[in-house]
Amino acid sequence: MTAPLKAYVDQFVKLSDAEMEAFFLATRSKKLKKKELLIKEGDVCSFIGFFTEGYFRFYYTDVNGHEVTSDFHFAPGFITSYTSFLTQSPSRTNVQAMEDMDVLQISQTNLYDLYAKHHRIETLGRLMAEHVFITSETHLLMILSQTAETRYRILLDKYPGFINKIPLQYIASYLGITQETLSRIRKSIY
Repeated sequence: MTAPLKAYVDQFVKLSDAEMEAFFLATRSKKLKKKELLIKEGDVCSFIGFFTEGYFRFYYTDVNGHEVTSDFHFAPGFITSYTSFLTQSPSRTNVQAMEDMDVLQISQTNLYDLYAKHHRIETLGRLMAEHVFITSETHLLMILSQTAETRYRILLDKYPGFINKIPLQYIASYLGITQETLSRIRKSIY
């Protein structure tokens, strides 16, 4: 997983071979089964993960006990419950692997040690935080300002390889509509 991690990181900042090796040595590998939780609502998240294949679903349980899909994260990328990671408070969301996958994890302690020793790794952390913010703001504005059909089309255009893998109930929940409405939208598009 070293080469995919380096290729992904290089999009943000070019790390030297020594910096990349230090980063990689600070990680550990975790295997996840399909539907397994990487992060559980109520637990404190103390790591950031990196994955090269598959996708994750973010969801929470509403006051009526229903699962609400709030987001998807598609490979490759870093994954965490960011607010929980930064504040060391309980996560308000579940992060679920939607396929069997391997995740490289780096603990908050190891990451902060790397920040102190390697300026470019600290720069990577800042750029990733900015990326998380931009992605979150874009997602929020899309939900608030676009119709369900437009949001579905955006998902379809941006992630065509994944759209047919995501169960319809999760897409409908993510869009804030019923499965019947999603079926009508899909029929009008195809």
